[in-house]
Amino acid sequence: MSRTAVGLIALLLLISLLPISGFAQSQPDVLVFYREGCHDCERMDRILQEMHGRFPSMSVRHIEENEPDGELMWALSAEYGIFPTKFPVIFVGDEAITGVGLDKELRLRAAVEACMQTECESPLTRISGPLIPWRTYIVVGLIAVFLLLVVIDYAI
Repeated sequence: MSRTAVGLIALLLLISLLPISGFAQSQPDVLVFYREGCHDCERMDRILQEMHGRFPSMSVRHIEENEPDGELMWALSAEYGIFPTKFPVIFVGDEAITGVGLDKELRLRAAVEACMQTECESPLTRISGPLIPWRTYIVVGLIAVFLLLVVIDYAI
């Protein structure tokens, strides 16, 4: 195996070992997954800021899709029974809201109000068990494909 191949494998292994930050540090009332530069995300965030004015004790946590904790979005989506197709993806109380629109804004307002009145649990409490380490699976898969290509190249 060439030195380049060994170096690539070592790099991929290091990437797969990067730590996933501890999401259990804070238990927010509202969890928002967003994409950088997303205008719809900004629109829904203005509503959350307005609701925070009404409910100062409301805790909101924003997680960008590319952050290590972005994997939480998929775990929560499974728990809430949704498949997120648009950003933002907002979890509050029993509601999962994706995208933007008047109906989504009204659902967000109602969910925050209900949550603040009944002291609902954080969406993070729905995650039982470990997160699926998608990043590790992808890196291991890439390594396997690379090794397979090397073996095929040697065989030819």
